[in-house]
This record gives sequence, C-alpha cells and structure tokens, in this order.
Amino acid sequence: MEINPIRTEEDYEKAMSRIEELWGIPPDSPDSDELEILLALTGAFEKKHHRIESPDPVTLIEYRMEQMGLSQEEIRHFMESRKRVPEIISRESGLNIDVIKSFGDIPFEAFAGDHT
Repeated sequence: MEINPIRTEEDYEKAMSRIEELWGIPPDSPDSDELEILLALTGAFEKKHHRIESPDPVTLIEYRMEQMGLSQEEIRHFMESRKRVPEIISRESGLNIDVIKSFGDIPFEAFAGDHT
C-alpha cells in the first residue's frame, strides 16, 4: 500500500480509481485500511476543491414543490402564510418560521445555511 497526498486533479482521479477497485471489500480485509485512508483524503480534497454550495432557501422550496408536483396555488393549501406564497417565490418577501415549518420534511438546517 502506497498512499500519497492528493494535491492535483490527477492525484484525485487516481485515488478515486483505486477506491472503485477497493469498493465493497470486507471491513476486515487487508486493504480496508487503504480504502479508509483514501476516502478521508479524497473527502478532504473534495471539500476544498469541489465544494457544492447549499441552495438558497427559495430554490430549496421550489425544488421541493417540483418534487411534490405542487403549483403555487396548490401549496397555499398547507402553508401557514398562504397570502405570501407568490412574494416568497418571487423573492419579494423573506421566509418566516411558519413557512419553514410548512415544509416539515426539509430539515431546518437547510434553511439556515450560509446563503450570501
């Protein structure tokens, strides 16, 4: 087992190829330590170089509405702030706790991310 730091995209691709080779090995396998180390290294590289930003809250709501097959009119039936739906979707008005609670299946943390 020879493991090197991941500094470039080429290093990353090599590590990912090796992970694919090792994927699914038993946890007590001799190569399981190598897999664990490579996962940690690639995870750190991804966090630094391939970061995926959280969507803004309205985009998150629009996505959930699409998943549920709901129009703005249909969503009014279960939202506390029914009158504000168009303003929220058009970003003319902000979210409040009642609107967030209406989407109980979306974790609160998703609305509280850094959206600057």
